[in-house]
Amino acid sequence: MQLLKSKSYWLSLSLMLSLAVMGLFYDILNSPERGFVVLDSSLDRFIPYVPAMSIPYLGWYPFVFGVLAYLCAKDRLTYYRVLLSMNICVWICYLIYFNFQTMVPRPELTGTGLGASVLGWLYSQDRPYNCFPSIHSLHSYLVMRAVLSVPSIRKPIKILVAAGAATIIVSTLMIKQHVIYDALGAVILGECVLTIITGLSQYRRRRKESKWTEGIS
Repeated sequence: MQLLKSKSYWLSLSLMLSLAVMGLFYDILNSPERGFVVLDSSLDRFIPYVPAMSIPYLGWYPFVFGVLAYLCAKDRLTYYRVLLSMNICVWICYLIYFNFQTMVPRPELTGTGLGASVLGWLYSQDRPYNCFPSIHSLHSYLVMRAVLSVPSIRKPIKILVAAGAATIIVSTLMIKQHVIYDALGAVILGECVLTIITGLSQYRRRRKESKWTEGIS
């Protein structure tokens, strides 16, 4: 409760608006006007098409922002690192979309259940481009990776976050919104950028500490 009254917490949390601002550029690039390629593999043909997985796919929004809010409360430095990594990764994704646009062929919608209805709405809102790397997979992986790196976070929470991230990543494949290469590319990109950001942050901290201890015997 005390945390919710903290001005610094809410100021730090407001930095998540940067992700919303970045999202404004998504639709501009979501088109075939620059040409496109299809990256599907033989493995993708074995992944079942499950419209009901559109529900966890849409759960990506509360999942990512909820985990970021939790990280902001538990480990502010890790929160800053992962948020910066997410923004950098999205810029890299946009550069890829502009220069190497991909498309995922969508199956014919079937069924009348909730999952099919949600998937129909999703397909109508998001064109089948901007696929490689998958931003859904990217953000899910990054918040999971960040949570797993914080020693003070309890194991059950880590398992819950890991399961949520894995479910969302798998959902992108099972509703044929993305292919395996999109998910793999997202994980590799996220891991590389977060590792670099973390390494630079730790190097800067060591340099700062060494200045204070310099000359002390």
